Amino acid sequence: MIKQFAVVLLLAAPLPLMAQTVDEQLLSAQMAYQQANNQQEQAADRLRQAQAAKQQADQRLLDAQDAVQKATDELAAAGSADAAAKQQMQQQTQQLNEAWKRKEAGGQ
Repeated sequence: MIKQFAVVLLLAAPLPLMAQTVDEQLLSAQMAYQQANNQQEQAADRLRQAQAAKQQADQRLLDAQDAVQKATDELAAAGSADAAAKQQMQQQTQQLNEAWKRKEAGGQ
């Protein structure tokens, strides 16, 4: 079985590989495997880092959206309070003006 695999490997191999001994081929295959393994580990690390960064960015986005909603709610509340205070000021101004008019008219 191993001999058949070696024959298939030799037939499928490029011409420069055929000039190598079986030991050289094994060493070359081991080195290529190690290189591919290292590249895979680096890619997996990069993927984990990218996933962590995305998760952090998603959380910051949620926090920012929450802050925007709170600011929007506060703006609406402040606008309502301002409108109510203006209305109260108009009423008090009108009452003060009426009181001055009565005073100037000689009323008691």
